[in-house]
Amino acid sequence: MDNRIYDSSGVLSVEDLHDTSERMKLMYNEIKELINRVKPDIVLIEDTQYHQNPAAFRTLSQLQGLIMAYLFEFYLPFYIVPATAWKSCCGIKGAHRTEQKKNTQIYVKNTFGISVSEDEADSIGIAVYGNQHIEATNK
Repeated sequence: MDNRIYDSSGVLSVEDLHDTSERMKLMYNEIKELINRVKPDIVLIEDTQYHQNPAAFRTLSQLQGLIMAYLFEFYLPFYIVPATAWKSCCGIKGAHRTEQKKNTQIYVKNTFGISVSEDEADSIGIAVYGNQHIEATNK
C-alpha cells in the first residue's frame, strides 16, 4: 500500500516441515528475500497473540524476534501492530476469530474490490492501519 492506494499483496508459504527450526529458517529466508526485493520504507508486523497453542505462540514470537533483529541490522523502521488496533481501524467486528476473518475479507472486497485469502486480508488490514497511523504520527 502506498499513500492509501492498494498496490499489491501476497502470502509467503513454505513447506510444512515437522522440524519447527527448519521451517522457521525457511520463513526467515523468505521474509529476508521479500524485504530485499520490495525495499519497503517501513515494515508492519502483527503482534503475536496467545490463543490456546503455546507452541505456535512461542514459534511466532521467536520468528518475530528474528525479523526484528534483521530490521534493526539494516535500520529499517518497523511497527508491531496489535490485532485489536488494526481491526478497530478497519471496523472489523465479530465475536469469534472465524467471523472476524470473514469480515476482514469482506472489508477488503468492499474497499479495494479484490477477493483475497484470510491471511492476505489480514495483511491488507494491517497496511490500512499503518497508513493511517503513520500519517497521523508523522504530522
